[in-house]
This record gives sequence, C-alpha cells and structure tokens, in this order.
Amino acid sequence: MYTKVSLENAEAREFEDGPTLRSIGYDLQAERMRPAVWEYEAGEENAYHRQDEQEELYVVLEGRFDVTIERDDDRSVVELGRDDCLLVPPEPWRQLAAREDGTVLVVGAPNVKDDGILEE
Repeated sequence: MYTKVSLENAEAREFEDGPTLRSIGYDLQAERMRPAVWEYEAGEENAYHRQDEQEELYVVLEGRFDVTIERDDDRSVVELGRDDCLLVPPEPWRQLAAREDGTVLVVGAPNVKDDGILEE
C-alpha cells in the first residue's frame, strides 16, 4: 500500500571529496523511479556525468547550488536555491556544485540501475 522511511535512518554512503548519498529508493522499494538524497558541504561537487535513459529531477531542500549543464556546444550554469526544482533530460552532461552546505532530492526515472555515464 505504501512505504515510509526517515532520512536519518537511511544508510549514508560517502564519496571521496564529494557529497554523501542516501539511496532512499532502496528503502522505499521504488519500482518506477530512483529517488536519492544528496548531502553536500560547501564547495563539494558530484561527478560530471550524464544519464543513458533517466531524466533527473533535482529539488533543493536546503542550500544553494550551481548546476552546470552542457550539450553539444551549449553550456549553461543554473543557480538553484531552497525550493527550486530543475528537470534535466538524459543526454546533457551535468554537475552540481554546492555554494554552501545543502541537501538535494534527486529523482531519476525510469528506475535504471547504474544509468550514469562518467566523462572519460
């Protein structure tokens, strides 16, 4: 019928020199989407990447971020703050950089494991 999880009980996975990931989708047993919460300290960035199939929704819960989005010869930097939402299709390269400590809810759909493609 429904599944509930508390962020404080979700397992935290830390990346070297990067944000902390809470893969709440596993606990929620999501079938069609891949939700996660990313916790950043000021100055941290996630990996520069794009997706193979997933579009990604970013919802800033706390903090301020610069999101670099690049496709072909078009490069944009989008500023996001608390309560801002951004949807990025699979193809563009993207990277989030924290201007201050912050938290972002990221929802990828469809729920495809290991869909991220890193720059070589």
